[in-house]
Amino acid sequence: ATSRTHPSTETYLFNKTKNKMQELAALLLCKLGGKDGSADDIKAVIEAAGGEANEEQIAALVGDLDGKDVNELLGAGMDKLKDVPMGGGGGGGG
Repeated sequence: ATSRTHPSTETYLFNKTKNKMQELAALLLCKLGGKDGSADDIKAVIEAAGGEANEEQIAALVGDLDGKDVNELLGAGMDKLKDVPMGGGGGGGG
């Protein structure tokens, strides 16, 4: 028998990822706006957009990025993506 993820687990994982993305997007908006991306800055961006700030997620993100340059992290990520095959074959005309 094949193992399948229970729907409630899928929902949990989606929400967990969504929350991480929300905090990360807010951090990037702070950086684009010339702010340092502190926990307070991130919270303010999320709440200004009508979202609910998750203090634990924000603290974890800020802690993970402490002493790291966001531009360098983005550059390293883009460098890794260059080796990922993308695209597909074109459709035949007719």
